[in-house]
Amino acid sequence: MMSLVMFDYDGVIADSLEAHVKSFLAAFRDNGCMKVNTAQDVIDLYEDNVYRSMAAFGLSEEEIDRILESYNANQALLLDQIQLFPQIRELFSELVSAGHRVIIITSNTAEAVSGVLNKREIFGVEKVMGSETAKSKIKKIHMAMGWHPDLKAYYVGDTKGDIFEGRQAGAATVGVAWGWHGPEKLMESRPDHLIYEPGELIQLIG
Repeated sequence: MMSLVMFDYDGVIADSLEAHVKSFLAAFRDNGCMKVNTAQDVIDLYEDNVYRSMAAFGLSEEEIDRILESYNANQALLLDQIQLFPQIRELFSELVSAGHRVIIITSNTAEAVSGVLNKREIFGVEKVMGSETAKSKIKKIHMAMGWHPDLKAYYVGDTKGDIFEGRQAGAATVGVAWGWHGPEKLMESRPDHLIYEPGELIQLIG
């Protein structure tokens, strides 16, 4: 049976934590925000929707947008360094070959994500829905589910915020143990499923 499989990108597909942290910390510093100073500070932003976490610091929408603009510029210099997690290329190939619809829903930009996917030869992704589409993953998941209303929908993420938003959107949530929050932190958000390697997702959705 075909399914709609929606993926987060950073920490699920791309082993991008080092580049992400470096780019985000520089962006905060460049914009005079000293409330995020360490790698752990960045990771903690993803216990909720990252934009809500930033707003909770008292940052205005305009300040958040300026930080994101700086982040995107910093990240662009590091994209060639980003590698995929093991077995990811094989996972996507199997999903597409089996007829599943694959969409990436991320807080990153679609341009950055698509660039890395193309360079690393990941094909068959129907659409990348980045921050340009909406800042809420709930909204983006709803949009994707609306395109495929007859398919069982899964959202695959590596942070508590991913699982919270996937659940609120009505998708079955799959936490990945290899991502930024790790299995213990991830289980605090009670994902419907927890997997420890990409191949387990094929077994899960059939």
